[in-house]
Amino acid sequence: MKFNGLIWRIWFISMLLIGFCFISTTYFFDLLYQERIEKQYVSDYEDIILDMENTLESNEQVSREYVQNWNTSHKHISMALYIDDKLQTPALQEIVSNRADYDDTITAAIQQAIETNKDSRDIGYIKTKKNPKTPYILSIKHVQVDGNDNAFIVSFAGFSFLDDIQGNMHKWAASLFVLYGLLAVLFYLFLKKRLGEPLNELKDIAFDYAVNDFSRQAPVEHKDELSQLSMAMNKMAKSLETTGTATRQEKELLANIVSSISTGILYYNQDKTLLLSNPSGVEFLEHADKEQTAVELHVPDFLKSKIDEVIRISGKVEFEYTADDWYYEVSLIPLFDEDLTSVRGVLVSVQNITKERRLDKMRVDFINNISHELRTPLVMIQGYSEAIVDDVAESRDEKNEMAQIIGEESKRMNRMVNEMLDLSRMEAGYIQLFKEEVDLKAFFTQLLSRFHTMASNGGITLSLEIETGLTSYFMDKDKMDQVFVNLINNAIRHTIMGQKEEGSVKVWVHFDHLVDDILIEIIDNGTGIPEKDVPYIFDRFYKADKSRATQSSNRIGTGIGLSLVKSIVEAHEGFVDIKSKEAQGATFRVHLPYVEENEQINDKGRD
Repeated sequence: MKFNGLIWRIWFISMLLIGFCFISTTYFFDLLYQERIEKQYVSDYEDIILDMENTLESNEQVSREYVQNWNTSHKHISMALYIDDKLQTPALQEIVSNRADYDDTITAAIQQAIETNKDSRDIGYIKTKKNPKTPYILSIKHVQVDGNDNAFIVSFAGFSFLDDIQGNMHKWAASLFVLYGLLAVLFYLFLKKRLGEPLNELKDIAFDYAVNDFSRQAPVEHKDELSQLSMAMNKMAKSLETTGTATRQEKELLANIVSSISTGILYYNQDKTLLLSNPSGVEFLEHADKEQTAVELHVPDFLKSKIDEVIRISGKVEFEYTADDWYYEVSLIPLFDEDLTSVRGVLVSVQNITKERRLDKMRVDFINNISHELRTPLVMIQGYSEAIVDDVAESRDEKNEMAQIIGEESKRMNRMVNEMLDLSRMEAGYIQLFKEEVDLKAFFTQLLSRFHTMASNGGITLSLEIETGLTSYFMDKDKMDQVFVNLINNAIRHTIMGQKEEGSVKVWVHFDHLVDDILIEIIDNGTGIPEKDVPYIFDRFYKADKSRATQSSNRIGTGIGLSLVKSIVEAHEGFVDIKSKEAQGATFRVHLPYVEENEQINDKGRD
């Protein structure tokens, strides 16, 4: 039994009220009995004795037989006749003791009344075995018997019979109290069955609803208030299930949107505690403070002052922030309470503009590079053409040499323009491959021969290694020629820049047995590529080694060669990656899918 439960309290209060009514009724009835019933009996018996004495006083034919008949016919009023102080009937003490369990007090009172021999009437209380305060009436009346005036009647009325009645009443009260206890137990069991158990079941179902478990329904067995409550809970469960499903779907959708968008989201409350974030927002915090990790994120100092400003002015704040090579546009938006007066939190929106800034920088660098690349051949073309026009060259051989230089510079300019056009077409998806079976050994041997002079002048050793079994591959020979010209040219150039005693560039063609690819690696031991430049090395117009931009050998190029390499390789359904350690060298790896001979023939037919 739970003493703080609703059922116990209802039962206890009900039993308390019923018990109070029962006890108070019994108590007041007992008082009523003593005050009313006893007084009524005393008054009635007093009137009877008085009437009897008046009758005897007016009737001179009083005899012993009359008194004896009276004692026989009246159960609670006894009389004794005395003439000349001699008892003419049985002693009153004997009659009284036979009729009731009075103590010696009443016997002494009767004896004292006889000895007094005066008219008197006494109403008092004596102690019996059942009641400490039992009323009685004792009366002495002188009468005339057979002309003798020295006679008197002693009358006694005892009320011990009322004690028996009161005792029976107490027994009935005790029986009713036992019955009351039994009914109390039955009433508790009834409340527990009809009210407690349904309420406990409804409570358990409500707790299930609280954890989104709607598998159970509240029972509806009657038409009382509990059944109506059960019906209401069942309707509420359906509504909650529908609403919860919709909310869960919306929350999941919102969470996926927040997690997938590129804009960083951070939400701080007034205490500057981070309550919500997405991966882009966490990345911003990690870039803003290198010491913190994703496990324990805190608000950077510069952001604290901005949050305080937003809370103070209750308005939006925007600014740009730069951390190392990362650029961000940050917007702080206040979120208000329902009263729209106080700020409950600040939403931080972070837009990563690093790519745009880098593209702007790369475009500037590209314009500078292309201007430099074009200006040099244009100046040479202009100079040599003017020399030819002005007859500066005296001999035909000199004019032919100048014309040849003009032609080479024109080809160089044409190649740069074609590279830019090819890259634009490939990025736009307009690329057409003319695949053919290419002998790999002949292809790479001829390719390396074109760099023999450049490598010799730089003290670089060129080498080629082709795994046995690799003889040919279906590919667009011209476009793949562009790929490896760029890669080998970069490898030789950066190896020369490394100024090592034994510079080398190696082309290694072999199988990648793990993924069934043909792997073509261009390996050098030159300057390598800085780690921070590796992720952007294949972006358009991007040029690494900015610290060495003053060197003339590093200023050659437009920054689109590796972008072109990436596009051509991907058009062949392959990919290119890089492994590099600064000052130790770099390895460009071209992965091309391995194709069976019959598939190569089909591909050739489609092309």
